[in-house]
Amino acid sequence: MRKKVGELIGALDYEELVELQRDLFGGASVTKQIVSNKIKEINESQTRICATCGSSVNLSANYEYTLIFGPKDLKKRASFCAVDCLEYFFAQLKRISEKRLQSPSQEEQK
Repeated sequence: MRKKVGELIGALDYEELVELQRDLFGGASVTKQIVSNKIKEINESQTRICATCGSSVNLSANYEYTLIFGPKDLKKRASFCAVDCLEYFFAQLKRISEKRLQSPSQEEQK
């Protein structure tokens, strides 16, 4: 950790170092806010909502299922908290697909 923080500080220019020093001597409120925002951003990126039941799925804590589907240029991602939610999603997707296939043939009969 020290090595990474040292590398980060080494990459700062003089003005940024002076600004960081002022913040540290003043209670580090800006630094605390930056770190807190980054932690929040990481947590939000690792938390998804189950496409079936709407419960929260934390990618780092749970074993979750993710389905990536759609045309090549417009991929969609759906996450699921358990196998039963994934099965229900597939059942509904199959039902919708069957309805779409039946609709054009019914239109032709009219």
